[in-house]
Amino acid sequence: MYHLKIFMESFLSLFAIMRLAGMSTKSPVSIIAFLIILYIFVQLHSDKVESHVAPGDMTLATILSALFTVFTLSARYPAILGSMTSILFCAGILLLTGLGLFISYYYLVIWFLQRASLLNITGNGYSYAWIPWLTAFICLICWLPYYLYEYPGVMTPDSINQYAQIIGAYDLSNHHSVIHTALIGMFYNIGISVTGNAHTGLALYTAAQMFFMALIAGYVVRTLQKADAATPVLIITICFYALLPYNGAYAVTIWKDIPFAGCMTLFAAALMRFLLRGSFASSTDSVPKLKVSEYFTLILPYVLSGVLLCLFRTNGWYAFAVSVPFIVMTYRKWFKVMLPVHIAIILLVLFVKYPVMHVYEIPQADYVESLSVPVQQIARVIVNGDPLSEKETAFVGQIMDLEQVSGAYQPNVSDNIKNLIRKTGKEYLESHKKEFLKMWLSIGIRHPKAYLDAYIAQTNGYWYPDVSYEVGLADGIYPNEFGLVWQPLIRGNAIAKIKEIIFKLPEMIPLYGLLWSMGFILWLILLIAALSLRMGRPANALICLPFILLIATLCIATPVATEFRYAYAAFYALPLLTLSPFVHGRQV
Repeated sequence: MYHLKIFMESFLSLFAIMRLAGMSTKSPVSIIAFLIILYIFVQLHSDKVESHVAPGDMTLATILSALFTVFTLSARYPAILGSMTSILFCAGILLLTGLGLFISYYYLVIWFLQRASLLNITGNGYSYAWIPWLTAFICLICWLPYYLYEYPGVMTPDSINQYAQIIGAYDLSNHHSVIHTALIGMFYNIGISVTGNAHTGLALYTAAQMFFMALIAGYVVRTLQKADAATPVLIITICFYALLPYNGAYAVTIWKDIPFAGCMTLFAAALMRFLLRGSFASSTDSVPKLKVSEYFTLILPYVLSGVLLCLFRTNGWYAFAVSVPFIVMTYRKWFKVMLPVHIAIILLVLFVKYPVMHVYEIPQADYVESLSVPVQQIARVIVNGDPLSEKETAFVGQIMDLEQVSGAYQPNVSDNIKNLIRKTGKEYLESHKKEFLKMWLSIGIRHPKAYLDAYIAQTNGYWYPDVSYEVGLADGIYPNEFGLVWQPLIRGNAIAKIKEIIFKLPEMIPLYGLLWSMGFILWLILLIAALSLRMGRPANALICLPFILLIATLCIATPVATEFRYAYAAFYALPLLTLSPFVHGRQV
């Protein structure tokens, strides 16, 4: 019976892999694949592995493998089913594939939790205080070619919209963070006052952003030093920040998402420093008091980053707000410090978001912007030609021109449909919010497949690894009516070709490409959090929570399915997150 179990698990795993890969059942490669899978399962069922299964391993593995299975089936079900149309046959294929995937993911997660918990990546690291400054300097040197090539900075339509607000061509709006717009404006005005040149002001902002992101990298390295990270970990971290192409390209791109990523990474690093301080997250009663220097190296960065990550992006505010109760409860032994700190952050954010913006009459993003997923689902039903009731047709016709939906609909971008609503139905929609929710639900109940297909097309880049998209290829300043033009200080076909090559390498080099995958990063963060829980360190897992929540908000309301910059914070914090399960709190 034991051998039959291994055989069936291996066969189901092979079945799932072949359906995903589109491999023919007659392919001789299937025999090789089956033998490899069978050998792996025999090893995973050995006493050496099974004897080290911790009590929580099976629970964690079940939860994660179920998630990974749902993600995979959702993203790949058209390829799994192929040309099959029979409902019964399709259900059977999906069930068998799902079982095979669940089994494969389950044992892989068990293996990961066991092997990763044995790693030793702390101890004997360099503690020299100059290493973080060296990190920042190396980053700036490595990013300098991007700055010179993209001078005065990469500006897409979003950036140009903010510039138009700065010069008064457009009214101020918090659709793009008005705080970020004000920061750009501050450096722009300095440049104008000194040189009279708009490009100089924008270049000053870009340089300041580079310095900020480089200093964040240095702060992360210093935090890892405090965590006693091994020397190779420090070296890999420095190389990660300085050499990974998208870090250099984004450091010189004028988007709110870049400083937002820096602030979220700074917040996570400061949270790790709280953990490193000692016993308030453990079972002992002693609580180390703050040193005077820590008010500047810990409290101030934590408060500043917390406020800015809430103000730069709306979903940053949601991620922070949901995380706060968990943070305060986990660090309840240091309640007298943690509670006032978080209250201060929340009050500052609310003060800016409401009284300040009300006084200056700064409008927020409209209601339509929050409905990216629902309106795409309704549009998908219309594009498919699925029937609507008279009442549904009348209501949907009030918020958008039904005849234009098919021409406007893009499966992975909701902007066209939202703009269609803004043309004729924005006011009607805002005054009939409850009715919209009822209509959305009633249409979805009758057309669940259209809703599912629309949701997958709208969000799959954030939760499934194998989704193709471009990263960091935006160049210079996009065409605009304000006289801004790209002014590269270094140029030539050779430079353009080098950039093109380094940004195409992820598509050609195995494993390296995973560092460019938003879906893979989500899976990795979930595994890292599970590893912390497996090792009995819930406070360590808490460092991952804001990033999981950030990606969760994208899965709820993203306007674009594969916008790397929206999830860039999770990439910039990756060295910190990777080390988090291995960090020990200590007395100071």
